[in-house]
Amino acid sequence: MRRTLVTLLLAALGVTALAGCGGGGSGGGKTLVVGSKNFTENIIMGEMLAQLIEAKTNYKVERKLNLGGTDVNFKGLKSGDLDLYLDYDGTAYAFHLGMKDPITDPTKVYDLVNERLQKELGMKFTKPLGFNNTYTLALPKELAEKHNVKTYSDLARVSDQFVLGVEHEFLNREQDGWPGLQKAYPFKFKKVVPMDTGLKYKAIEQGEVQVINAFATDGMLKKFNLVILEDDKHFFPPYNAAPLVRLDTLKEFPELENVLNLLAGKISDAEMQELNYLVDSEGKSEAEVARDYLKQKGLID
Repeated sequence: MRRTLVTLLLAALGVTALAGCGGGGSGGGKTLVVGSKNFTENIIMGEMLAQLIEAKTNYKVERKLNLGGTDVNFKGLKSGDLDLYLDYDGTAYAFHLGMKDPITDPTKVYDLVNERLQKELGMKFTKPLGFNNTYTLALPKELAEKHNVKTYSDLARVSDQFVLGVEHEFLNREQDGWPGLQKAYPFKFKKVVPMDTGLKYKAIEQGEVQVINAFATDGMLKKFNLVILEDDKHFFPPYNAAPLVRLDTLKEFPELENVLNLLAGKISDAEMQELNYLVDSEGKSEAEVARDYLKQKGLID
């Protein structure tokens, strides 16, 4: 009889434990899956969002960082494999929603994108974090000065003297990548070389390419003394960074949106470039950089 009671007690405890693993209230049963794209800034921000959630709630966080490009993360969000990741409203405008009409007002882009994302795809951006990581073209400062290149139109004028290095994703993004850009500007580069993100700066340092596509907040721009050019025809929309979250996730995790919005407006372009620089040039880990920044802003202890 005693053994039977013990067996029943253990079985009951086992059921309770399993129930605790499968979900529950804000007391700790729920797990959020945070993703990120495969470049430094997005990994830093994935870590920062994960650490902030862990510090401010009882939710468990699973990290799926450095997953791949935009398409991989967006499909993961749509399928429910991810709950959130950091994206950019300009990417949603041109890539996720396929919108073509040029809009340069950042508020209009954000509002329009968020309205359609919620109605059509069951997701939304929370409040923007403050930095605009727009696509840009960059080249060494000495070359820019030698050829008097300050804008994309200036670059087009002398582009037949240069080789352009671009990321694979940028090469194939119809609306806000190379296919659309070469329609907007009369570029005639000697060659366009597709390459992984991590190889662009090595290639420009070694003279294999003279111009690269980059993000305006890249830390490596500072390290290699590159000049970013003005998009004088306003081809690229704004790319304001914000967490992109499933609406179902926001319902399931009622504290989440307010926690994510603690970062709203907190990170400037210059600050984001510096965070990227600390990882890419100083060798710090994304997790360390994210933690230090959250502490500096008084958001975690």
